[in-house]
Order: sequence, then C-alpha cells, then structure tokens
Amino acid sequence: MADYGNLKKAIALLGQSRREKKANQRFFTFSLFLLSFYCVSVSFYCFKILAQPAPQPPLELKDIDYWGSLCDLLGDEKKYAEAVAACDQAIALDPKKPKIWTDRVDGLLGQAKYTEALVSADKAIRLKPDYSLALADRCIALANLGKYEDAIASCDKALRGDGNWENNTPLIAWYNKGLAQRKLGQNAEAIASFDQALEIKSDYSLALADRCAALSASGQYSQAIAACDLALKSDADWGAGTPAVAWYNRGVALKKLSQYQEAIASYDQALALNPTDATAWTEHGVLLSLVGKYAQALPSQEMAVKLSPTYSVALANQCATLNKVSKYEDAAAACDKALQGDGRWGEASPSLAWDQRGNALAGQGKYEEALASHDRAIGLNPDYPEAWNNRSVTLWFLGRYSEAIVSSDRATSLNPNYAQAWFNKGRILRTVKDYPKALTAYDQAIKSSDPNFNQSLLADIWANRTVVLWHLGRNPEALASSDRAISLNPELSQAWYNRGVVLVALERYEEAIAAYAQAIRITPNDANSLAGRGVALLLLDRLEEAIAVFDEVLKLDPKNTLALENKTLATQKLEEKKLEEQKLEEKKKNSLPPPKKLPIKK
Repeated sequence: MADYGNLKKAIALLGQSRREKKANQRFFTFSLFLLSFYCVSVSFYCFKILAQPAPQPPLELKDIDYWGSLCDLLGDEKKYAEAVAACDQAIALDPKKPKIWTDRVDGLLGQAKYTEALVSADKAIRLKPDYSLALADRCIALANLGKYEDAIASCDKALRGDGNWENNTPLIAWYNKGLAQRKLGQNAEAIASFDQALEIKSDYSLALADRCAALSASGQYSQAIAACDLALKSDADWGAGTPAVAWYNRGVALKKLSQYQEAIASYDQALALNPTDATAWTEHGVLLSLVGKYAQALPSQEMAVKLSPTYSVALANQCATLNKVSKYEDAAAACDKALQGDGRWGEASPSLAWDQRGNALAGQGKYEEALASHDRAIGLNPDYPEAWNNRSVTLWFLGRYSEAIVSSDRATSLNPNYAQAWFNKGRILRTVKDYPKALTAYDQAIKSSDPNFNQSLLADIWANRTVVLWHLGRNPEALASSDRAISLNPELSQAWYNRGVVLVALERYEEAIAAYAQAIRITPNDANSLAGRGVALLLLDRLEEAIAVFDEVLKLDPKNTLALENKTLATQKLEEKKLEEQKLEEKKKNSLPPPKKLPIKK
C-alpha cells in the first residue's frame, strides 16, 4: 500500500513553481501513480480527505450594528441568555451606546437577573441622564427588587424624560408605575396609572387585568370583575403573561363578593392556562373548603405545596383543610412547616398558622396547648375574629364556659356577620342551658349566612336550633327546624334523630320510628338513635320489639342509661301485661257455665 507521507508530498507539489515542478517531474509522476493506487485501495477514505474543506479561523465580527441587531432579535425570540451575550459583544466594541445597555436590560429582566438589570440601566442613564427608556427599565428592575418607592420615582423621571422610548411607548412607564403603587397599597393611584396606560393602548389586556386587581383591593369588586372581563374579551396584549392573570384576579373579586362557585370556575380557568401557579392552587383549595368540599380541596392544597414546598400560606391553608377532615396530626405538622416556611403570607399572616395549629391540637385533645396557640395568633393579630372564635371553642371543650362566651362575644363584635361564630356561641349557651340566648345566637347564625354559605354547616345550625326549641317546649317550631335541616342535608343523622325526638314529644310515634330508622341507616352503630327507636316502640306498647332494640343498644354501649332504664320499664310492662293476660284467661275459664249434659239416647 502507498505511503501516506508520499501522498501529502504529491499534493503539495501541485502548488510549486514551474521550475520546481520540472525538477521534481519524475517524483511527481511516481507520486501520482501512488496516489491512484491509494485511491483504488481506499477510494472512500481518499475522497473524504480530498473533499474536506480546510479549517477556517474563528469568525470575529467587529460590526457593532450586527451585534446590536442580533441582541434585539434574540430578545424578541425570548432567547435571553444569547441576547445578553450578543449585547456584550456590541458593548465590547463600543460601551458608550445607551441603546445597547437598555437592550441588555431586557435580556437580564427575562432571566430575572434584576440586580444586573439595574446596573445596566444605570449605565445607560449615566451615558444619557434623561433617556426615558433607560429610566423606565430602571423602574422595572427596582420594582422587581422590592424597592417600590424608588421604582415609582424612576418611572416618573422616565415620563418627564427625553421621550425616547425606542420601539416602546410611555405605556411601559405608566403600567410599571401602577404595579409598584399596587405593591405599596396605593390602589387609587395605581388605578390612575393603569388608566393612563390604557389611554395609550385601550386593549392592553395586562393593564386591564392589573387594574382589575387594584379595583378589587380597593373594595370595588363589581368594577374589578368588569375590568377582568374586558381584559379577557380584548385578549390583545398579555406581555410575558397569559390570560391566567385575569382569570385569577377575577376569582379574587368574586370570592370577596361571596360568589364562591363562580370564583372556583375562574380559578379553574386560570389553572388550565397556568397549572404551575401555586398561589392559584391554594386559593382554589380555600374556596372549595368554604363551600364544604373538603375532599376536593385537599388535592388543590397538596398541589400548591408540591409546587412550592416552603410556601407559608399554602401550608397554613393545607393545615386548615386537614383540620376540616379531622386529620389533626397531619394538620399540626403542616402548620409547623408553615411557620418555618418562606414567610409568604399574601393577605394572611402567621396568625393563620398559629390559629389553625390550635385547632389541630384541640382535635387531638391537647386543649391547653391549643389555647396557647390561639393566644399566640391573637397576640399577632388582636382583631382576628376567627382566632377568637376558635379560642372560644377550645375553652368550651375545657369547660370554661364563661371565658368561652367572652371570646365568642369578641369574635361576633369584630365580625357581626360571622355565621360560624354565632353558631358556636349558640352551642356554648345551650351547654349552660341558656336556651333563649342560644336560640337568638342560632337565628343570628342563619341570618348571617349567605346563599353561597356551606350548606352542610347551615344544616348543622338548623339541627342544633331544633334541640333548643324542644327544650323550650316549642315542638311544632322544633319539627319545622329539623325538617329544614334535612332539606339542606338529607344525610345528616343528627337532624333525623332530632326529628324523632320531637315527634315523640308530639306523640307521633310511628313517624318517630321512621325518623329514627333514617338516622340508623346513616349511622348504623349510633346507640342513641337505636335507643330513641326503642322508646318510640315502648310508647306504642310494642314491648318485645322495644326490648330487642334496647338489647342491641346495650351491645354497643353497655352503660347507655336510656336503654337500661327503658329496658327495665319495658320488661316490667311486658311482665305485667303477661300477668294481666293470664288473669284474664283464668277469669274467662271461671266465668264459663258448667257444660250441659247430653241426653242419653235409648
């Protein structure tokens, strides 16, 4: 096989001068022969070597316009890291062009590198102090760093600047000024800034969506919903966002109006567009809890925590939902994590976690620890009606009724329309047998509830109201109250049981037995419902059936006083009845005439 070194020499000869070619003619001819032989032997390999282009030195463009344009284009394509790299090339060629520095800001903002973005914006401003676009960029970077007052000042300077916005308009300054004002709670000012942005671009959906949020924060909920609806209808310009922001803000306003089902539907839309929004997931779970759908609320809270494991308010909301389904140990753990979390509480505060932690501890029977946790919540937020309400329940469990009523009074004074607090007050007053005041509290609870109120909880209020009316001897009203509870929640065993008690008091025993049968169907091992049925059978003088039912009760609860006493009574009555029947039978026999003798036939 030919030597590869000779092949290289042959190729090199092609570039020599005529005199050198002549001197080496013989060698060249021989080398071509070798080359032909080599190509025949390894034709593919040889072709590859001959066809391969010579390596080129790395491209070094020193064209600032090229790098500046590339920076712009890459930014438009959201290739932010590459855009910054291109800007850096342009800056290396000429660091005194303010426009390149502002383009670099866009790439850094896209990567959430706000400190670097601020430095680049400041560099542009040093080169051109009244450069409107650079001042607006500085405003954006400062707002994202939480320096809202400085951001507003920078946006104001941008609006008073040279009017050079490049491909943008003053809209970016007005809009970002509004965002910073919202963060400072300056909602009226924020609305005014968003209005200015919308004067420039009336269908700017993102500004409409944030205007919706500002209106909601200022208590103008109907107007907020209208603004969000307009944002969704326009669907024109969402910047780096999506319509999810409008659906989310719409849900917030609907929640404030207690339109919970519509709010849930809005959050459903937001999550369909942005399923990685932990805030939307936790709010979705809160709303489902408010309408009593705790089993559905838990997955939403779990998703929020999965997306953001240290998100304080999401963990606290998860704790609250776990309390609702009686998973108290898990709830306590979630609340502890919330208190150790990232400190993001939204409109809430750590008092939420301390209060729900108290509920979790009370659920485990740790009442003193629970009380300390509620007190910690109140210490952080003395005007927190939920904490005062939950404190009253824990004191009730401890048997400290006077203190419980004081805490309950505090809850209802802070929020006179707090249905749950009025309900709990009614239960405490019923425990101390102050039935007239208990009835007033239950009526106030019903009055405070709205059409979207948790229907299961409302049914509980009506069922408890039934008991108070029964104690007051107002049995027809009590029956109507139990019927209302059943209409709200046909599977509420307590309501059917109470109906049975009232029907017994009205001497409608057959109906009472039917009511107890429904209670037993729902809770088959409820000794009290079975005992009530036994009492109704006893009053109908169906003694053997009653005794059989009381025996069933005593298997479940050997110390059930109602069953023990009434079984004894039923047994005595049955014995008396049998004895009376015996006497009657004997009397019948004694009162019969002697048998007539039949005549003898002869």
